Amino acid sequence: MSNLTPESRLRSLLNDLSQDNSVGTFAQNLIYTKPLFVNFRHDIENAFLAKRNLEFSQIFKVAGFLWLLLYVVILISTYKNFPYIFTDSTYIIWQSTFISAALFIVFSIICAFVPKTHHFMHQYVVAPAITLLLYQLLVGSIAHADNESGLYASYNIVIAMIIAVNSLRLLWQKSLLVLVCSGLMAYATAFVNSWPIPLLPALHSFVLIGVVLVNIAFFIERRERLSFLNEVLVEVKSHELSRINRHLITIAREDALSGLANRRAFDDTLVIEWDRARREEQPISLLFMDVDHFKLYNDTYGHSAGDDCLRQVASAIKKAVLRPADLTARYGGEEFVVLLPTTDGMGAEEVAERILRTVDSMAIPHKRSLVSYHVTVSIGICTLLPSDKNTIALFIENADAALYKAKTSGRHCFKHYMDPSVQSNFHFKH
Repeated sequence: MSNLTPESRLRSLLNDLSQDNSVGTFAQNLIYTKPLFVNFRHDIENAFLAKRNLEFSQIFKVAGFLWLLLYVVILISTYKNFPYIFTDSTYIIWQSTFISAALFIVFSIICAFVPKTHHFMHQYVVAPAITLLLYQLLVGSIAHADNESGLYASYNIVIAMIIAVNSLRLLWQKSLLVLVCSGLMAYATAFVNSWPIPLLPALHSFVLIGVVLVNIAFFIERRERLSFLNEVLVEVKSHELSRINRHLITIAREDALSGLANRRAFDDTLVIEWDRARREEQPISLLFMDVDHFKLYNDTYGHSAGDDCLRQVASAIKKAVLRPADLTARYGGEEFVVLLPTTDGMGAEEVAERILRTVDSMAIPHKRSLVSYHVTVSIGICTLLPSDKNTIALFIENADAALYKAKTSGRHCFKHYMDPSVQSNFHFKH
């Protein structure tokens, strides 16, 4: 999943969540209770972090140029008001701060145009870089704590904290860690160098503003977490609704007993394939079949065994029909149909022969059959070239007539009605 784009990764994680039945209950409980600390389970937390990474990726290009613009403004104002900072070697800390900030901003702008780097930047680069920048600003303000530059440093520190906490899509815990680490590092540097720390400016510009920003970040993130739970809940409900709709469609178009397409699905498909065959001037074939002496089978073995027999026959028919475009359906009772688009008479006969052989190979016992010791089928075939002279009703009627002929000819065989437009004469064939 690491090679996926942020959008694809988030979509994949949300899709996984939508298929977990326990996610909906978990989300509903949190939304209902609304705890102060909204803690997610591991899979939801990963999806939430993926969303934050996506948001970071989306704003990265624009933010990079905004940071550059802000940097240029600060650089120019600093040079205008405090030119000695850039020439006096005693201000090496400020000079290094400007250099490191410039390098990081340029690096960020370059990475902004390389989407594969966004996740790495967000997870591993941004927090350390902003920690280093804040540390340098704090050390610079302490090392040169005169009134004028100290006030100016406070502005820069506040700006850097606002960027860190509110525009980088960091979690509030990580934002707090950035502020604490930079503050402790600056304090340690001041302690080692015996620099006096201007307590009031430090408490006001760093500690107080930092606490306020972290609190704001905490409540914003809490609201976003609850909002994300609603998104997850919508995904779960949508997936469940889609599953129910697919199930309803299956029920509406599938025969419950045989597992084949039902009469409705057959009728709908026949209309579509008939129109296509007519447009393309291609023949279309229909196999209409019946289980021989099925009433005697039911009377002998019972209706439960009869249902099982129909399921086995249906399986045999489906096995014998090889092309994905062909449709096998239960027409009603013990009657089955096979629709063969773009199939001529010879092709239809080949399918009929396979069906007869496959059903025979199952050797389902039928001791009262007048044809064989096992269950057999009779098949009527009709092949037509759709035109203004014939209709779907005639197509089915001719196949049914061919089936009737097969029954009156001793059953356990197929008979074929061929349209004169496909073959020059009308005949029944054994």
